[in-house]
Amino acid sequence: MEFQSYKKVGSVEECVSALKQIEGGVVLLAGGTDVLVKAREGHRYADKTVVDIYGIPELCGISETETELVIGAGTTHAQIAGSPLVRWQAGVLADACRTVGSPQIRNHATIGGNIANASPAADSLAALAVLEAEIEVNHLGEIRRMPLEDAIEKPYRTTLGDRDLITRVIVKKIPHGSRCNFYKLGRRNALSISRMTIATLLNTDEAGKVTTFHMTMGATFPKPMLFDDIDQMLIGKIPSEADIDAVAEALSNKIPQIAGIRPSTVYKQPVCRKMVKRILTQMLGGNEHE
Repeated sequence: MEFQSYKKVGSVEECVSALKQIEGGVVLLAGGTDVLVKAREGHRYADKTVVDIYGIPELCGISETETELVIGAGTTHAQIAGSPLVRWQAGVLADACRTVGSPQIRNHATIGGNIANASPAADSLAALAVLEAEIEVNHLGEIRRMPLEDAIEKPYRTTLGDRDLITRVIVKKIPHGSRCNFYKLGRRNALSISRMTIATLLNTDEAGKVTTFHMTMGATFPKPMLFDDIDQMLIGKIPSEADIDAVAEALSNKIPQIAGIRPSTVYKQPVCRKMVKRILTQMLGGNEHE
């Protein structure tokens, strides 16, 4: 692995100071589970300075406001998956983080690094999408907040610069009584790279009418996406089998519309339809419709 130089920082203030002083390109190193793999590929980072931000206290931990969960960008997947607060207020994210890699990876890889790497197969991104996630970014001392969807441009490409430090991930607390589901399809049960993920958030009133609905896929589109037209298909309804079938068809049709026709499309579309029907039927308390 080749780097121009390496600097370990112990606080956000020290990181910002270092970023202001360093000349040339910078690589921010959090858990390292993506950066260190890429560093083995030729001379990718030979002319860059690595700034090691792993373990900065300000970037770690999970807290809450009245309406949101605030997750430090340096919080690991294992910490998120094991957090009672996340399980209670944003369970779909806890479920997604629980599927990431191996225990060793989950104990070291961070949520901020998962976002910054921008892999379309990142397990957390579909869950973050249905939670309407935003990120807080520190650019040389200036703080801004932006939707997750705006931060990721396309696979492995963000809209952030190398001096942009993701400090926090903010998600909306799910409404009381909501149900959520995270489904991951891979080639095997462990250490599997996602071929498709489906994240769902659904809430109904006492009469059974849907009041909140978000459903999207990961490892399928070039970036995290929500679809208002699909979300509105169930709002205000007591969903019938026909309504569920319509959602399954509409979401599967997004695959060629957005990702284009690929060799995997002929496989992913029917799998999407089948799994959407199964997930929604189970979440709504019915039996699976074949």
